[in-house]
This record gives sequence, structure tokens and C-alpha cells, in this order.
Amino acid sequence: MRIKDFWLLCLILITANGLFGQTKDIPFQPSGKPIVQVFGNFGYNVSENAQKQYSFWFGRAHLGYEYQFSPQFSGKIIMDAGRPTTVGQISVVNASGDNLTVSNSSKEGSYYTMTLKFASLEWNPNEQVKIQAGGILQNHYITQEKFWGYRYLAETFQDRYYKIPSSDLGIIVYLKANEKIGFDLALTNGEGFRFDQDAYGDVKLAGGVDFIPAKNLQTRFYYDHTSSTNPVKPDTQQLISFFAGYKLENKFRIGGEYNYRFNHLNISNHNLFGWSFYGSHSLWRNIELFARFDWLQANTMNGETDNWYYQNTGKALITGVHFSLMRGINLSLNYQGWQPDENSLTSQNHLLVSFEYKL
Repeated sequence: MRIKDFWLLCLILITANGLFGQTKDIPFQPSGKPIVQVFGNFGYNVSENAQKQYSFWFGRAHLGYEYQFSPQFSGKIIMDAGRPTTVGQISVVNASGDNLTVSNSSKEGSYYTMTLKFASLEWNPNEQVKIQAGGILQNHYITQEKFWGYRYLAETFQDRYYKIPSSDLGIIVYLKANEKIGFDLALTNGEGFRFDQDAYGDVKLAGGVDFIPAKNLQTRFYYDHTSSTNPVKPDTQQLISFFAGYKLENKFRIGGEYNYRFNHLNISNHNLFGWSFYGSHSLWRNIELFARFDWLQANTMNGETDNWYYQNTGKALITGVHFSLMRGINLSLNYQGWQPDENSLTSQNHLLVSFEYKL
């Protein structure tokens, strides 16, 4: 190489990387973007003796906005169109165990009342630390939900059977030790996003560990603890959860989780536990086959199997095909079935067309 050509090459490299290796800092510009997420379903009930065969409903409608105030601070607010006031089945049993007739005059809320679900401020001083406070996203089943990938079809195990709200009022801290290990610790009201702190000042403590032992393999261990001085909540509620999943990008993924909840609803010796296995296989670029199996179990009290809580256990199967029509728009043809353990209860079988769109 000639000396003239050498110096010309050096000049080109210096110019490409900024004058004498220095880059001019680009001033930070605060910015924001809207948040939109909608789930919808059209269902056909093929269960035996089904009275309501056809139905259409929205499973979720999130509307919100997030804003980056500075490189370290950001805020988010999201409204949820749901049904904040509902009245479930009410049963009263006397001392002899006989069911009594109950008259209920309560009114149910609107199906699509807007509720404040998230309103949090986030501080992210570096890559290892992140702190969120306010109406925060709880990190209990979020790892599983992201891995499952089809939240618009069905909730994950904890969400579906334990009815744990995805958000709560409080603070959560994320610590990233390295590329393989991360921790999170949360202190919240334990009442969910629809309620303020209760009169007893009860709180929920939760912690999790994310561990990535190898490429494409992820695991998570989670624990939470909720005690109360409320006399109608006589015992401490605790949850232990373990998840493991393997994902080969754009080909397939398979995962499973085990959840055990002690003293469900703070009822002594009322334990709910079970497994959930799920996976998917990519047929083409935008088409996936998926399947999931849940097995919900409960302990028995005094050797009995006819208690009210036992009737809520059983097995679920969800399977179908997922279409990614374009970025932000998904569609699925799927089957969802439920086989209760209680023989007097009817099995549920549903065929659905489900969709999701989001920004």
C-alpha cells in the first residue's frame, strides 16, 4: 500500500468514528407513545345441554400512555376496560353441612367500565437496577405469560385458577447480577389494583429469581407471603411457583410450571396446587400450532372429597392454530375444554375464534 493511500484510509476511518475518535453527544429528547391492547373472542359452546351456545366478548381492552422523562425516569398509565364489580355464586352451609337457600339482591357492574390498572414511575439508574413504584405490574406469572405467548386466548395457571391480579399498589425492585441471574423483590398491598389498602394494613411480600443456565433455556422460582390480622382471614396465604422453558427461536418452544398455594383465600388447610405444560411449533413464518394442559388439584379436609373447594378442581386442555396476520394483529382458531373432578358437574367444551391487536 502506498503511503498516500494509507493516510487516505486513516482519514476515512477517523471521519466515520467522529473527529479524532470523539463522538458528539446527542441531546436527550423526552418522548412518549400510546399503549393499546385489545382481546376479543367469538365462541361456540359444544358442551352437553349448553343453553348459551354462541357468544362474543372482549377479554381485555387496555388504553394508556408511557412517557420517557429522562434516560433514567419514565412513567406509565393504563386504563383497563373490564368488569370491576361482579357477584359470584353465593352459598351458605349450616353446622350440619346442609346447603341453605340464599337470596342475593346485589347488582353487577358494567361489563366495560374503565378502571385504572397501572400508574407507575420507573427509575432505571443503570443496567443492573430498576425500581417501579405506584400501580405496578406484579412479577408473579409474567415470565410464564410471555413464554406461553397466547394471553389473548387464556390466562396462565396462577391468573386463571388463583385469580391473582396482574397489578397492585406498591413497589418492586429488579436486580440483574449478570446475564444469567436476576432477582426481584416486591412489597404491595395485596388487594389488587381495584382496591386501596384494607383497614388492617395487610401487605404482600413477594420475591423471584430468574436463572438462565444455558442458551435458550430459562427458569424461574417465585414465592409470596400474605398474612392478615383480619378475623375472616385466619391463616397466612403463601404461594410457591417454579417454571422452566426451552425455546428454539422461530421453530418451537416447550415449558412447564408447578404452583402450590397454601391456605388459598387465607382459609386454613385449603391448598390449591397443580401443573401446567404448554408448547408450540412453527409451521410457517406466521403460523403456529400450540397446545396446553393444566391439572388443578386440592387437598382434602378430614378425608372428605365433597367440599365446595374440591368441586373447582379438574383438568384443562387448550389447543389450536395461531396466525400472525401482521405486526400487532393476531388471530387464532382454538379449542378449550375443562374436565371437572366432581362427577356431578358437566364437562365444558368450547370452540373459539380469538383475536388480538395492539400497538
